[in-house]
Amino acid sequence: MERRTGTLDRKIDRMSLQGMLLYLPAVIVICLIIVYPLLYALFMSFTNYRPTLRETSMVGFSNYIKILSDSSFWGAMLRSLVFTFSSLGLQIVFGLALAQLFNHPDLKFRNLFRGLAIMPWLIPTVSVALIFKWMFNDLYGILNYLMVDIGILDSPKAWMSNGTTAMVILIIANVWRGTPLMFTMFLAGLQGIPRDYYEAATVDGASAWKQYIKITLPLLTPVIMVSGVLRFIWTFNFYDLPWVMTGGGPGEATQTTPVYAYRTAFSAYRLGEGSAISIILFIVLLGFAALYFAARKRQGSIYN
Repeated sequence: MERRTGTLDRKIDRMSLQGMLLYLPAVIVICLIIVYPLLYALFMSFTNYRPTLRETSMVGFSNYIKILSDSSFWGAMLRSLVFTFSSLGLQIVFGLALAQLFNHPDLKFRNLFRGLAIMPWLIPTVSVALIFKWMFNDLYGILNYLMVDIGILDSPKAWMSNGTTAMVILIIANVWRGTPLMFTMFLAGLQGIPRDYYEAATVDGASAWKQYIKITLPLLTPVIMVSGVLRFIWTFNFYDLPWVMTGGGPGEATQTTPVYAYRTAFSAYRLGEGSAISIILFIVLLGFAALYFAARKRQGSIYN
């Protein structure tokens, strides 16, 4: 009996070792593309590294103090929050509306409509940025052409040259691309709500609006919360869409925190300060990631 137990223990140990070896390539890749760059950026943030300097020295927390006392940094943080919350709010509203519409059992060709609704999410972000940039171009943009042709405008308008309209266009582009993801997650949540609840509410005489307020929204709240926090982290960290569409301009009107970090590091060649901005951004997003995991735990891991 003891010999059989010992053999079984050795077999389990071999299986555990094999499992660890199978995990090893993924661990190596993660360390190379995530852990090493993160640690290197952390190291760089404590230096005065610039390509133009012959020697690099440690400066302690000087970069962090300089960044946190810079009005441009706080302006970029404010614009990031405006861009993120505006985009997220509209994506939730439109995502809920589309999910409710395409979840209706009497809607014909709803599977076709669902597929079409997801299409914007499949387009690369750079392509979306270029499409909207061309649409709102003052010389050959389709929007100016139509508005002048209809008579709404007397002459083409330079939409991207105004800070306010440039930020609005940036938000519209982000909403157009991000809404399909929210729609997909909300639709999955709606399909998980038992139909018995609605049938019982109908028997009790509850209207469609009351069913939506008393049944749909409360049961869908965990999905909305988790999706919102996750989408907030992604949107706040967006670099490619603002950079390709506006480059942070005009001036600093659309310069979000990731764009500010890029400009500092690779346009001004202050890589030490740029690394410090990235670490600050990482800490902020880490806090929201903690909120995401807390929300997921509270939700009961509905995706598992």
